[in-house]
Amino acid sequence: MESTVPCKVADELEELLREASQVFSDYVRSSRDPQAPVIPRIEKLNLTIPEEDGMGAAGIWDDIQTICGAATNTWSERFLYKLYASPTPIGVVGEALVGLLNNNAHVFQASPIGALIEDKVGRQLAELAKFPADTAAGLTFPGGSYSNMHALMVARNRRFSGLKRGGFAGAMAGGEWRRPMIFTSAHAHYSIEKAAVAAGIGLDNVVSVPTDAAGRMDSHALRVLVEQAIANGGAPFFVNATAGTTVLGAFDPIDEIAVVCADHGLWLHVDGSWGGPLALFSSDEELGRYRVDRADSFTVNPHKLMGVPLQCSFLLMRDGLAPMREALGLGASYLFHGGSPDVLDDVGDATMGCGRRPDAIKLWLAWRYHGTQYYRRRLAAARRLALDFADMVSARPPTALGCWRLVARPQSTCVCFWFVPGQPHSAPLPSWGHATRLLCARLNSLGHVLVDYAAVDLPAGPLPTFFRLPLNSPHVTKETLASVLAAIEQTAQALTEEDPRCFVADSS
Repeated sequence: MESTVPCKVADELEELLREASQVFSDYVRSSRDPQAPVIPRIEKLNLTIPEEDGMGAAGIWDDIQTICGAATNTWSERFLYKLYASPTPIGVVGEALVGLLNNNAHVFQASPIGALIEDKVGRQLAELAKFPADTAAGLTFPGGSYSNMHALMVARNRRFSGLKRGGFAGAMAGGEWRRPMIFTSAHAHYSIEKAAVAAGIGLDNVVSVPTDAAGRMDSHALRVLVEQAIANGGAPFFVNATAGTTVLGAFDPIDEIAVVCADHGLWLHVDGSWGGPLALFSSDEELGRYRVDRADSFTVNPHKLMGVPLQCSFLLMRDGLAPMREALGLGASYLFHGGSPDVLDDVGDATMGCGRRPDAIKLWLAWRYHGTQYYRRRLAAARRLALDFADMVSARPPTALGCWRLVARPQSTCVCFWFVPGQPHSAPLPSWGHATRLLCARLNSLGHVLVDYAAVDLPAGPLPTFFRLPLNSPHVTKETLASVLAAIEQTAQALTEEDPRCFVADSS
């Protein structure tokens, strides 16, 4: 690809990339320093847009370094906040490549290599999910919420075929109208409810299914609720199961849920936005825990546990893209001309959007670079670390200020726990939640660690707010986690010295 033809644009790009390479690598190097802050102190920034001439290369690097210095540091092993972490280095290269090409993956000719890679990666992921090799396929979407929404829209239009043209008004005018109803775990991601709003289903027709004590959907309760809905004149059509719930990391019993769906002709979608890679890359002995092969559709976000840069989400379809085209396609002839008949059709018409980034390139490039075994090892290591961390919490000795309690044994790579102020029987339960929020706020304000908290309801009642640490980065070690526990104890000490009654509260 080397050329001697003068090209001003190429020269400018070369100069910028040369400088960017140094600035970016310096940023990662400094971010990985053990003393680097996770949350920087944001000084007053000059965000003014020039009205006349811009700053050019001479001045823009100060701005870029300012942005890097003010950004949350996901490259630190002490970033234990949300369900993603730093990308892999090859992921950064893939992100840059997608930007360089600036292809649009809606029409085949606008991104032929992107379309071929998306088709290949989608089928490869579907194969790992044990979907039928002769039919299954996948498409990328800008995040798991959009993948989930498209699954719901396809299921809705398949069940209520008149909606695509007549809408709900037309269906109701036909005289055979029954309320569409969907079912999802009480611990499911809120994107399912958002999708129900977008699809015109309405929140009142989203049935929240109770969980068991481990936070997994109760399949018996699901059956009862579905049959009650049918008896009351409703029209259940969609069940969302979760592979790795946002808070507890629980895996719903998908085989049991699939039986209920089969008995009543319901579409089974599995939201594996976070935990999905465990279903795809787990060892044979753990595969039974994570299997998703009976689903009609399956969402997985490689930008979480797999280290692909944000955003990269796949919706895998058991029966391929034909149901999506039928449910959502309009065949806009001014845009879609049939793709390349001997290779692939245009895929944009199978979605609710138009412009599409070829994000599959990022995953494909990383997968080619690392190989499948890398992801198997990475996920197995994260799973082992979660179990080891749970043991660390359970075995950690109490201090004069309090003791440690595990919420539950981790089902995936998320560990949830309390630091209980005082002695465990001397503090009423509500103060546990108050202590968690107070400790988390102070700890994060110091900038050296970034952790999060959450709360859920279980059959026995609501749990007090607890620490929730998702383990997504391969840089996290047992030493990292031990230092976080020590930091929580030190923060409790400092808060108690300021106010001996700081952890006393009336409610969580």
